[in-house]
Amino acid sequence: MSSFKPVFQAPDPPACATMLDVRAGVDEIDRMLVTLIARRQGYMDAAARIKPSRSVVRDEARIQQVLSNVRAEAERHGLAWSIAEPVWREMMERCIAYEFDVWDATRG
Repeated sequence: MSSFKPVFQAPDPPACATMLDVRAGVDEIDRMLVTLIARRQGYMDAAARIKPSRSVVRDEARIQQVLSNVRAEAERHGLAWSIAEPVWREMMERCIAYEFDVWDATRG
């Protein structure tokens, strides 16, 4: 994965003095996450268009590769694997289901 360096307006977590500061930071990150997940969804649209058959929509080897990549990034950024793993597993399952829906709608 490449290094992604977002620009934050809210204070860094250690600098938060009030719950308003904390909530501003969380809300800012949520907005960024929605933008990034929407872009990820666009790649699922592209995958559904590119993959030659429905049988290759779910790719177990790719799932394991993504988890490995995410684990390395999580470690690099101090993100607990107990948070990262279930979040990514669920996101991947939802993205795969979405990709099946798109594949079926456009080709099925």
